[in-house]
Amino acid sequence: MSKGTKVKLLSGLGKDIFDFLELGGRIFKNREVLRYSYIPDSLPHREEEIRTLARILITSLKGDTPSNIMIYGMTGTGKTVVSKLLMKALQDKSEILENQYFSFFMDIHSTFMPTWLDNALREAVSFLGIEELFGREVIRDIFKPVKCIYINCQQMDTQYRVLTQIANRLTPFNDEDRLPVSGLPMDEVHSRLLGKLDSSDSLIIIILDEVDRLVFKSGDDVLYTLTRINEELSNSRVSLLGISNNLHFLEYLDSRVKSSLGAEELVFHPYNANQLRDILKQRSEEAFYPEAIDYDVISYCAALAAQENGDARKALDILRVSAEMAERDHSPKLSDIYVRQAQKKIEMDRVNQVVRTLPLQTKLVLYSILQLKLGGRIKTTTKEVVETYSNYAQRLDLTVLGRRQVVNLMGELDKLGLIQSKVISFGRHGRTTVVEANVPSTEILNNLHNGILSRLKGIRPRLIYNTSF
Repeated sequence: MSKGTKVKLLSGLGKDIFDFLELGGRIFKNREVLRYSYIPDSLPHREEEIRTLARILITSLKGDTPSNIMIYGMTGTGKTVVSKLLMKALQDKSEILENQYFSFFMDIHSTFMPTWLDNALREAVSFLGIEELFGREVIRDIFKPVKCIYINCQQMDTQYRVLTQIANRLTPFNDEDRLPVSGLPMDEVHSRLLGKLDSSDSLIIIILDEVDRLVFKSGDDVLYTLTRINEELSNSRVSLLGISNNLHFLEYLDSRVKSSLGAEELVFHPYNANQLRDILKQRSEEAFYPEAIDYDVISYCAALAAQENGDARKALDILRVSAEMAERDHSPKLSDIYVRQAQKKIEMDRVNQVVRTLPLQTKLVLYSILQLKLGGRIKTTTKEVVETYSNYAQRLDLTVLGRRQVVNLMGELDKLGLIQSKVISFGRHGRTTVVEANVPSTEILNNLHNGILSRLKGIRPRLIYNTSF
């Protein structure tokens, strides 16, 4: 069937369009397995890290507060998935032990009761629950359950949001006592958090993922609060597990916070190509039909991701997206061609996402560099970028930043990998900074041509020099 025929058929289907498309595919058995949010039952090549963390956390099952922990490592090294896997295992084990203690409690009572009363008591327990029948205090004197609270600090990036999120995780969803997302003074948030922590009568482990982002944006007050909070609790205890991409994160903390934290540290090293291959092979067995993928394709995806700091998330994304492309083409098998297409798509999606979130003035600096590249300047100078930016800013009635501010914004773009700056020396004639865009001009400019920048469409920059560097 030709492409034109398909378009005609689809345009005529209207609300029945999905009846025309195939629901089933020959590639995926379970695509969710390839998402980095999926928590597998085991993690290849992270066994030692899991054992180390388990040794620290096991004290919580004995009723003792475990040490605070800091986990470091680059993106995609398994920090989050290992932490979530351990938290689930810890809570499951806590529930098993709690039930065992309850059974022991019932057996003790049975020893001193007549059979008819014991049977009546057990029936009441099954109906009401042991806590309701005997009281929370009696049960919690026997065993304190472990509760884990996961906070993504990229989303919850202020002290207020983190503390209210912790409090609300300890509150039923339909409870009127849940804290609002804004509007309360911090002393009231602190007071209500203490009440909810203590009333939970538990040992609570709080995971702060990407905690470095929280501290760099909002300061370390939240860490100081949480590391000292046990001094104000009577019935519960709190332990912290921080996850950071920045190996030097602790250096940015106030000495009081660092002292209160007193964390044990663990570094997750990047995966190599062979380790990534093992991870993808494990996931592939659950994700794909056996005949849909070759071992060589898995190795290829692993090799591509290994080139970028051993990022397992990147490897999983490449494999998943390439399989989705193959399935849309009704291909019975995943091949290297789709892997290469997927890599390009993922890279462009990442760049476009970064560009969309840039501040307006930074976008305008990038826009100026890309317009110069489109005009023939593969490499251009700082002077030309500043002149082009100033001209565009005036046309948009924006505040025109000075040269130093523009150079600083170019430095931010360089850190993001969107451009590359290099100083070229001309000997006794001086030196100049040469700028080169690392992204495709036309596609990114199309992305930038929205909102206020759409008014610049068609306006070419004025080139200062006759030759390109």
